[in-house]
Amino acid sequence: MEIRMLVALSLSVLVMVGYYVLFPPPEPQVPPPQAQQQAQQQAQPGTQTDSRETRPEAEGTEESAASVQKDAPPRPATETAGQNGGSVTKEQEAVQADAPAPARGDVPVLEAPTSGRLIPVETPLYAAEIDTIGGKLVSFRLKHYMAAKRNISWGDVVPALREYFDKVEVDDTAQVEMVRKARRNDDMFGVRFVGEDSLSRQFSRVNFATDSDAVRLVGGQADPARLVLSGTGPDGLTVEKSFTFFRDTYVVGYTLAVVNHGQETRNIRVASMFGEGPAVSMVAYQAQPGGPIWREDGSVNTETADDIEGQVQVPLPEWLGISDTYFLSAVQPRSRISHGFYESSQEKSGEEKIWVATYGVELPQVALQPGKMIESDFQMYLGPKQADEMARFGSRLEESLNLTLDFLARPMLALMNWFQSIVGNWGIAIILLTVVVRVLLFPFTYKGMISMKRMQKIQPKFKAIREKFKNDKERLNKEVMLLYRKHRVNPLGGCLPIALQIPVFFALYSALMGAIELRHTSFFGWMTDLSAKDGLYVMPLLMGASMYYQMKLSPSSPDPTQARIMQWMPVLFTFFMFQFPSGLVLYWLTSNLLSILQQYLINRVHIPEPVEN
Repeated sequence: MEIRMLVALSLSVLVMVGYYVLFPPPEPQVPPPQAQQQAQQQAQPGTQTDSRETRPEAEGTEESAASVQKDAPPRPATETAGQNGGSVTKEQEAVQADAPAPARGDVPVLEAPTSGRLIPVETPLYAAEIDTIGGKLVSFRLKHYMAAKRNISWGDVVPALREYFDKVEVDDTAQVEMVRKARRNDDMFGVRFVGEDSLSRQFSRVNFATDSDAVRLVGGQADPARLVLSGTGPDGLTVEKSFTFFRDTYVVGYTLAVVNHGQETRNIRVASMFGEGPAVSMVAYQAQPGGPIWREDGSVNTETADDIEGQVQVPLPEWLGISDTYFLSAVQPRSRISHGFYESSQEKSGEEKIWVATYGVELPQVALQPGKMIESDFQMYLGPKQADEMARFGSRLEESLNLTLDFLARPMLALMNWFQSIVGNWGIAIILLTVVVRVLLFPFTYKGMISMKRMQKIQPKFKAIREKFKNDKERLNKEVMLLYRKHRVNPLGGCLPIALQIPVFFALYSALMGAIELRHTSFFGWMTDLSAKDGLYVMPLLMGASMYYQMKLSPSSPDPTQARIMQWMPVLFTFFMFQFPSGLVLYWLTSNLLSILQQYLINRVHIPEPVEN
């Protein structure tokens, strides 16, 4: 009996806490320098197709040591330093010595910072803005996703209650913004010179020259489109940023180059910053805590901003970024780097202080000779956590969904999408998915319910034994086990089938809680957003009532303590469901109704009276 009670309690606690508490990510480990260097020397750059013009490889180097940009003025040779190395190979030194320095006329003439402007970028999927001051991305709005949606509440039904239910005004016209407003030199696509704060600040104020006043991939515009920004700081150090935009994807190509137009060799270590990730999603319930997420050594790791102390390094990231429940900002290095990193600091938000994480990628330190440049290649994803869209990025970015029991959750999510493509309603798709899951689990449910009915048949004898040996615990346990053996009743028969259903429940739970497909989608009537709570609390109350009725139909436990606890379960779950997304509550309500139907059918099955062996 105690085991069944523990299973029931464990199920309720697990639902309350959430799966991500049960499966904490491992702490990122930085390998010893020697092992790290060996691993990085073996790593190869990405092989995905780049939209930029291809560059010829230089002989005698592992990667391209020198290149010339097609259809552009002559450019200096490229240093491609190995990861974790500041050294330059002999072959690279030879290339540097032979390469001619570019003419000063190739360096853009800088304007005063006050004359900076915003370069608009528009595609069918998003509208972005790049500020020439600092050459940073200041806005990236997703056209097909609204930041918030107003939900129907009791204030709409009873105007007198409006002051209690409609205290927060919701702007349902604003689009999702993927760029938070950074406070330091951590802007998206900002450049930091490690150990040279003054130089970093100067470049954050440089007014970059551009090769275009706008990028528009709408109508008949060609795909892809390229935008180049170039700006020079002190001593002839030039930073060039090249962006490649596409019409039908949230992927952006990015190349960062630093050129030494000065007369002296410069020892520099460059970090490319990628900001704070998407703006905070306005959702009632966060299925997954927002924060750093990266893929390394074939597995996805997550952290929260308040758990990062100082800086966390990711030595060999396949990709890294910052996500929330529904949206993701991530970057993939496509050339050799030193490491990726996250930083965290406290910022004031209203009356509270919150921890905010930023991320970036650091290049190896190099001795940049006059007339030479270093260059690093990236691709970036700024968009929804939608599996098909993220698959176009590659490198298993779709694993950022971080589903519990992925091998179960992913097919369920795919099946729900298939149902929606047929019926055209996400609420009905959830109902159909629940029906399929319950049908598949019916054999286990049937065995569990039959076992409970058999337990109910011997309950009078069980009570008699408890009363007779209430003062002798050892004799009581012995007699109870003898009773089970005589009547061929398995005391675990009722809870083991339930335990087998728990993994399925958690897989479906994680699939529904983070499914962007349900975000701002309607079911019917007052249910205008399946990702938000039910503003009228109708669904949670119906779920609680169905759970209570289901337990009334089920055989009661012979243990009075367990029976009393189970009676309170519908009340507790109802209060929990008040804040849960209505899509998940719809699943639970449908599951309860199907359980009632199953219990009604099983109750009609004749169970023979217990016969002693």
